[in-house]
Amino acid sequence: MSERANQLHATADRQIGKLLDLIATLDEETSRRPCPGRDKLGDGTVAANAGHTADNYERIAAFLTSSRHASGGHTPPDHGGHHIPRFVRSRGHGPADHVEHGAGASRHDGPYAADSTDLAAVARRLSTTRDAVRQIAELSDGQLDAIPPEGTFRFCDGRRTVEQVLASLLKHQGHQLGALNAALA
Repeated sequence: MSERANQLHATADRQIGKLLDLIATLDEETSRRPCPGRDKLGDGTVAANAGHTADNYERIAAFLTSSRHASGGHTPPDHGGHHIPRFVRSRGHGPADHVEHGAGASRHDGPYAADSTDLAAVARRLSTTRDAVRQIAELSDGQLDAIPPEGTFRFCDGRRTVEQVLASLLKHQGHQLGALNAALA
């Protein structure tokens, strides 16, 4: 296990815990509050942003899971001198599978809206996702230093390492949590 991997996992776990705590405080009124800066995400509400943020953690966990269990095949060419382990070879969660902020819909749940977001279900899914994200802590330094092929997943550009991709994803998630906290302040 890598200390770097442990730090990334600790960040993800802490963020998911904060999101679970935040969801637990939401009622019908607060879930319908506008979420500043996230007005193009579904109906722009706190509930829409919370659902989207939870889905993003699910995408991260699915990337980790599907990549770890991807079938072998031939070894792709090295990128920057790093062997690309099976962990980062999956192509199942590329940019086409990721919903950008303005799109308003999730491939998981349809349009994000306060009326259609079951916060209890989001919290249950997020708890399961939290367990799956523990895989981050199991990454070796070699896996963290691998460079996933461009388009493998969001922020994978053929130059960033797995560690940089995960750090970028978690930074993005931190911004989402910041927007939720601002909306509820």
